[in-house]
Amino acid sequence: MPCPLAPRGCRCPGARASMGVDLEVLAGDDRRLVERQLARPLRGEVRVGSRCPYGMVQVIATSPLLEDGSPFPTLFWLTCPLLQRAVSRLENGDMREELRRMLREETGMEEALRQAEEEYSSLQDAWAERAGMLSRFRELFAERRGIGGTVPGGMKCLHAHLAHYLATGSNPLGREVAARLGGLQEEACRGACDPFLGRGR
Repeated sequence: MPCPLAPRGCRCPGARASMGVDLEVLAGDDRRLVERQLARPLRGEVRVGSRCPYGMVQVIATSPLLEDGSPFPTLFWLTCPLLQRAVSRLENGDMREELRRMLREETGMEEALRQAEEEYSSLQDAWAERAGMLSRFRELFAERRGIGGTVPGGMKCLHAHLAHYLATGSNPLGREVAARLGGLQEEACRGACDPFLGRGR
């Protein structure tokens, strides 16, 4: 199913079999852009999770443990400032409650979320194993293997669910958020992040 945020053709990478092998390293102009998007220096190993319809980085993937060994539970991070603001508005409305209702009532959605969480965890494990830190990572996150470091089945942050969906296409909550936002980027943006920077979430 095409991503509803990219009607001209999704630039999301799609489902990944392994982490850190087929994700593009974030470097050069892309890295500088993301640091402007987030208004902070990046830490750890960072890769491109997804690009917007204009080719700008909109999701990054970050190593589960940083250089000093501190944990970084959010594997996929939404960086597009336009989407950040839009998702915050959904969070401040009734979107969370609507998604909770869907999880209770819609056949297969709860199972789809469970499978998405398993994928998320396996991608983190693969990255941590490649870095030789799998045991430490599993110890730190033994009870928090959900999306963004929450408990399984949790809804810590819709930004994290959307980022996971844009990077892999497999998160049912992120899919619903993307559907709600529709073609926002093409309607409101011309491929330049600067007009949306500094406005916060």
